[in-house]
Amino acid sequence: MTTATAARTAPRAAATGPGPAWAAEMTETPFWHAAAPPEPPSGRAPPAEADVAIVGAGFTGLSAALHLAEAGRRVVVLEAGPPGAGASTRNGGMIGWGHKARLAPLAKRYGEGPARAMLREAQTSLNWTRALLGRLPVDALHRQTGRFLGAGSALHFERLAAWARDEAPALGMEVEVVPAAEQAAHIGSELYRGGLYFPNHGLLHPALFHKGLLEAARNAGAEVIDHAAVTAIAGAPGAWRLATAKGPLTARELVWAGNGYAARGGRAFARFARRLIPVPSFIIATEPVGENRMRSLFPGGHAHVDTRAAHSYYRPCPWGERILWGGRASLLPLPPRVAAARLRDQMLSVYPELGDLRLTHSWTGNVAFSFDGVPHIGQIDGVWHACGYNGSGVAMAPYLGMRLAERLLGPDQGGAVRGSTGFDAARFRAQPLYGGNPWFLRGLEIYYRTRERLEGVARIPRN
Repeated sequence: MTTATAARTAPRAAATGPGPAWAAEMTETPFWHAAAPPEPPSGRAPPAEADVAIVGAGFTGLSAALHLAEAGRRVVVLEAGPPGAGASTRNGGMIGWGHKARLAPLAKRYGEGPARAMLREAQTSLNWTRALLGRLPVDALHRQTGRFLGAGSALHFERLAAWARDEAPALGMEVEVVPAAEQAAHIGSELYRGGLYFPNHGLLHPALFHKGLLEAARNAGAEVIDHAAVTAIAGAPGAWRLATAKGPLTARELVWAGNGYAARGGRAFARFARRLIPVPSFIIATEPVGENRMRSLFPGGHAHVDTRAAHSYYRPCPWGERILWGGRASLLPLPPRVAAARLRDQMLSVYPELGDLRLTHSWTGNVAFSFDGVPHIGQIDGVWHACGYNGSGVAMAPYLGMRLAERLLGPDQGGAVRGSTGFDAARFRAQPLYGGNPWFLRGLEIYYRTRERLEGVARIPRN
């Protein structure tokens, strides 16, 4: 049996009683890992020295490593577990830009010109990452399917339609307003009050994307050392000293590419923990649904998101056989089965006819939000970084990894600075009274739930 076939073979069990129905072999590992499992421990230790040490073997770190190695730099990538153990192989596999973008808040904070430059950078990231996908040695099953953004209430639809009319054209964003009477072409549900359709968005298999990026980086000459958590750093640019679980390493330049896992670095990377909000994102997978049923639920085969506070995002699996459903079961960590029950409630609020479906997978991974809502790239205390993707890292993370590599490589042959981005105007500030533990998220959950009740969003029933 091939790994792809194994990924499509669901454990079976009889559903018993009300509430969630678990498959006999319900697993808490990502569905994606069946086709691209994590690598076993290699036993490799880091070399004594490198030109560039990169902490984090996800999309950001591997993209930076690939481009630095192609330019002839000796690169060592260090990962606390297997490569891709974080969100890079745990996300929903949606790729796009701008469906959550709002110009006014950015313009108020940074000015209209810089705000527009930031949003243009997001568009560039999608185009660049799609080109990268085409040159990797592994097929990531990327398809430009489009994405439907469902309005959770009539008020939400009015806001979406106004945004599509007033802001999207000026940002060069292709979007279609879909009234409720026409949404059946996009989704087999009557929950939403219309929405928006983004034809340039798409779907992919994130673990296969990561596998291809990992192979490409290694083929270019980068060394990737697994199970080598960095426990301490000392020194400065030109002479960094790193202590790892597998021995010491010295490097001329140091890159941190941990995104939603800054707090796990302890004191070594506390400077980033004070600037980022780690938020768990939860996903479930169902057993195979059946071809006809899937066509009725996803008539366009799109990616889907909605405007509700639970922020449901869902899609067909790459083989069109089962549903992958993600969302904010909570803004704080939850046991996988508790999260799965909440996500199932979200799913049934959209597709109430799916109460008979068993769940085969439930997993989570951390995303990182920045306090100003934009990604950040640059140097803090001599440490290079790219992070804060705010839930849209599939396109942005590899793109900013490449831009980071350009900065480390220095000016081009004509003396021009490389690696500049529209995000350079955004200052990456540490927050007072904050060390990486987002104590305020519980209150934020209550605020979101209260606000959406006032905005006419229907409560998600518990099943």
